[in-house]
Amino acid sequence: MMRISRLTPIAAAALPLFMATPAHADDGEEALEPFRECGTIAEGPARLACFDAALSGADAAQQARQERRRRRTVEDFGLSGIQIEERYERELRRSEERGGSAEDVADLAPPEPESVTSVITETFIDGTRRRVFLLENGQIWREGSNTTLRGRIRVGSTATVSRGGIGGYRLRIEGRTGFISVARIR
Repeated sequence: MMRISRLTPIAAAALPLFMATPAHADDGEEALEPFRECGTIAEGPARLACFDAALSGADAAQQARQERRRRRTVEDFGLSGIQIEERYERELRRSEERGGSAEDVADLAPPEPESVTSVITETFIDGTRRRVFLLENGQIWREGSNTTLRGRIRVGSTATVSRGGIGGYRLRIEGRTGFISVARIR
């Protein structure tokens, strides 16, 4: 294996990028392969262009991982710890069935966000006589008992769901005062 002291300055600068993120192959070997190939090029400008392209590819891979984390953060908002754990266990099993490993889903476990904002696409009253809100992002929230927001909530309104001061979640409607205590159904 190549020692770090023999890497070019560009490859040495990119190495922490690969060490800080989970590898999707044995010890990050696959991620370093483009840089190793560049190291075999003797001509200076071609070698530099190769390293630039390899670094660009590494940046794109990192941005893709960050986007997956962002999406997962929104998808997990409002789910209990048990529900989140069950989801990750299912994803881990699916990954392993496809020949993957735990590292393939490790970057999909970000911390929960403080709030989620989405448009209300549907509202209705359920069997318990409580309002239910379907959001554009696919989340479904049911009204709780602690509510200071009265009146009709219209489809197309922008709703923000955030953590309550002493637990639970609160749904607020843009342009209106008050909140609705909610619990996530799905």
